[in-house]
This record gives sequence, C-alpha cells and structure tokens, in this order.
Amino acid sequence: MIKRLIIFVLVLCCISSVLAQNVDYTIFEYDGFIPIVHINKQAASLQSSLFPDMYSNRSVERDMKWVNRNDSVLSGFWFEKGDTILHVMRELSGLEWYETEFDIYFIRFYTSKGSGNPVILPLGGIHNGSLIEAPPESSCQKLNLIYQMAKRMLDQPWRDEDSSYLSIMSHPLMNQTLFRRDNLAMLLALATANNVMGLDLTFEAYESDFWKDKFPGRTIFETYFKDKWVLSPEYPLLAWIEGEQWNSTLVRATRIPRRQKKTIATVPESFVAGLPIKGQFGFSVKYDKNNYLEVDKIDTYRLAYACGLREGDKIRRVDDKYIKNQKDLIEKIFQTFDDGGSTLRLIRQGETIDIIIQPLLLPSWEDDIYFDENYEENEFDTLLDNYQYPSEDSSDY
Repeated sequence: MIKRLIIFVLVLCCISSVLAQNVDYTIFEYDGFIPIVHINKQAASLQSSLFPDMYSNRSVERDMKWVNRNDSVLSGFWFEKGDTILHVMRELSGLEWYETEFDIYFIRFYTSKGSGNPVILPLGGIHNGSLIEAPPESSCQKLNLIYQMAKRMLDQPWRDEDSSYLSIMSHPLMNQTLFRRDNLAMLLALATANNVMGLDLTFEAYESDFWKDKFPGRTIFETYFKDKWVLSPEYPLLAWIEGEQWNSTLVRATRIPRRQKKTIATVPESFVAGLPIKGQFGFSVKYDKNNYLEVDKIDTYRLAYACGLREGDKIRRVDDKYIKNQKDLIEKIFQTFDDGGSTLRLIRQGETIDIIIQPLLLPSWEDDIYFDENYEENEFDTLLDNYQYPSEDSSDY
C-alpha cells in the first residue's frame, strides 16, 4: 500500500512538472515601491460617456451588471498576480513607479482593445462605428491587461518630479507611436507575462488571431525587438533604450511613416500651406454643406495626425459635447487635453468613430532622424508598405 502511494505521488509530481508553466520569480526583488491598484466597480458613467448615442436607448446599468458577472477571470488574475506583475515590470523596465495609486476599469465596450491611462479593458468587445468585435480568449485578455500596465509603466518617467529620466524621456524610441512606444510596451509585456503567466500561455496569447490583428507594429516588433532585446533585472529595458544611438538603424526603421523622403534643405517647404507653423495640433476646419465642421487641412508631422485625425473627418462632438464653431472646438479640446486627452466623435466615410487627442512627444523639425540628407530608401521601407499613408494632395490649430 505504501509503495503504491509513493508511486502515485511520483506520478502526480511528474504530471505537474509537465503541465507547469515556466514561471521563475526568484530573480526579482520585492522590496521596491509599487502603487495600490483598485478594480473600479463604478464605471457606469465612464461606459455611457464613451457611447452616448448607444446608451440613449440602452441600459448602461444592465451592461455593468453583465461586466460584474463576467469579470471574475481577470479580477481573479489581478488579485492573485497583480502585485507580482507590478514588481516584475519594475525590475524588467529599470523604471520606478511614481504614482501612488490608480484604478482598473473593466467595461463592456470600448473603441479599441484597451487603454493604459486610464487603464480600461473591454470585456464585451471592441465597439467601433456600427461593428462590435467579439472579446478575446482568457489568455489574450490577461496579456492585454499586462500590456496596458506596461504602457502605464512607460509613462512613469514623466511623473518623476526630479526629472532623473531626462535622457530616456527625450529618446526617439519613447515617442508615442505604433512602432516605438507601443513596441516597447509589448516587449515589456511579453517579458513580464513569461514570468507571470508562463512561456506557453504567453506564446499562445501572442500568436492568437486577436493579437495578430490588434498589434499593428508586429512586423517591426518581430524584426527588431522580439528575441533581440532580452530583458532582465541586470539589463532592463531602460539600459537597452539608453544604449541605442539616436540615428541607429533601429531608430530609423521605427520612424513615423512618411510618403516622401525629406532632407534638411527641403524642411521649410514641408509645412502645410495655410496652417500656422507653431500651431500645436496642426489642422484646420471648414464648414461642409451640412454645416458640420470638417477637417480641411492637416499636417502629417504634427499632433492631430499622430492621434488619428484625418483630412475629411467631420467632427461632431468633443467629450460628448456638441460644438458650436471653430473657436468652441479648440476650447473644448483644451479643457481636457492635459487630463487624459479629449475624445473626438467623428464621421469618417459614413462611419462614426472616436479618437483621443492627447499629448504626445513628437520629433522636432531639426531631428536628423527624419531629415538625414544621406538617407536613402531601403529595405526598411518595405516593412511599412501596408501602412495607410495620407493622399498625395493632402496639404491649425
């Protein structure tokens, strides 16, 4: 009997070792500061403000009850692993947490896969225009939660009152663009997930159809970051960024896509005619035949374009408030611009969409990363062939 019991225990141990994920917490320190994170159960007003038209005839309270019935997997995951995620992320990034606390909002619908600031995850699907996409599987949602936390982690240098991160804050790779900051966040998220979820579940999530579709910088990421920038407490993300020269091949390959090559000699001609050179947002509007404000001209090198605004967009609302005229539009954008950004409700090619105009760190005109007279078109540009460039004839606030 005892012999059988011993054999049974050994078999269980073998099975456990086979099924176990490769999770190793022993290399991390747990005495550093991490913020207190709450799961906010009072997100009804946030949910209704995102989709005011939908909730004019739909119960937001009913949707939030649905969220509370269906958030157990992610809530349980955060309660069990949340502190570990924050500690591991701190070690692998080389950055410190400066904010003391913040909330996670689980809502039913959102306009994208989620947000890092504030931390928002849609459990019922991505709602954009007239379409609602189904939510991802459990492992994909967990990776999404870690990814949004990684984006939050990369915001911490701007919260450092002593400005000890000036070098990393000004580095081109920290620009908030698809191929730069988003790729750094994915790198940090995958490294963290490997240690928290395990290699198998992390790989399964990353290779899912959801992440293949919702990670537009994937080609650049796999070419220049994945399996090349290996993060560890001894050589974290901060060290990799600081070690990358501003005019390196990687920095050039991850630049903001441009249709035409620019040189220092042609920079003065590249400003869009009719837009103020120093305007912060870089767009102008006109009234269309229906008396809507329509984006007339937009500078592809400035903030509004980087945030997703496009020529021809008809702007209906700002933060769910109707706009009266051009002056009212800009005043409403500035009201919430520095506090998480301003949400613009647009009509684009017949579809209603939302974008967020928020502060981004964009390169200056003197940045030789973009205006190198010796730069020639090469194989890096082929990686950007699928990118949606503005039309050739597209020429502020």
